[in-house]
Amino acid sequence: MSNLSLPFAEAVPILLPAYEELDLILIGCGGTGGWLALNLPRIAYLQKQIGKKVSVTFIDPDRVEATNIPRQNFIPSDLGLPKASVLAARYGWQWGIEISAMATSFRADMAVSRWKHLTICIGAVDNPEARVEIAKVLENGKTTFWLDCGNHYDSGQVLLGSRDTAESMKGAFHIPTFCIALPSPALQHPDLLVKQEAIEKVLSCEESAIANAQSMSINHHIADEALDMLLRLLSGTLTRFATYVNCKHGTAWSRFNSPITSPMMI
Repeated sequence: MSNLSLPFAEAVPILLPAYEELDLILIGCGGTGGWLALNLPRIAYLQKQIGKKVSVTFIDPDRVEATNIPRQNFIPSDLGLPKASVLAARYGWQWGIEISAMATSFRADMAVSRWKHLTICIGAVDNPEARVEIAKVLENGKTTFWLDCGNHYDSGQVLLGSRDTAESMKGAFHIPTFCIALPSPALQHPDLLVKQEAIEKVLSCEESAIANAQSMSINHHIADEALDMLLRLLSGTLTRFATYVNCKHGTAWSRFNSPITSPMMI
């Protein structure tokens, strides 16, 4: 317990660059992304209340299949429809907010770094190819963040980062009371970008469903952790950059914005 409490006591909040416009880009609208889509319009609503211009975009190339129901945030009448379009229409209408929907795979040029323009790419994907493309957005400038969500059957993690190399992390605590840079999720866990060896055996539909089974609650947990990190990031109170959840054990722990936690940030 003492090993975790010390970094927490030393943690400082993340200092965001000054921004007038906010882009929230949700990449992946399936298991975790579908539940995040429920709350991203709420963040947009809150940001507009404090005078920010906000755009929200949902991106996913897939359509709703029977196997997606009921674990993902879809209902039987959504079958066959593009996931991104379904959720954008549903929650855009509820909140009176225009949400763009793109039924295609994400490309790094869909997120552009501009002056006084903060971009947060929220990755809720399950393959390294998609993460490789998301990782490229951090090459574009210092006003882009990547929030990565991932999970197994009943455990998972939420990782936040803003810099793509260890060298660019130098001086992250130059201002003692704030953290001005965070390691990319790919720096935190390089395995996120590594493609697993192909499975030689061709699985039947039933075997595939068993192999990819996930608990009914894990996606909700990861989406809730991501939501909390986003809210705290935008309010200037976020003191952690990674949170790990295990539903089976009922546990969660975090890595904090402190030189003790991450030496590369000194």
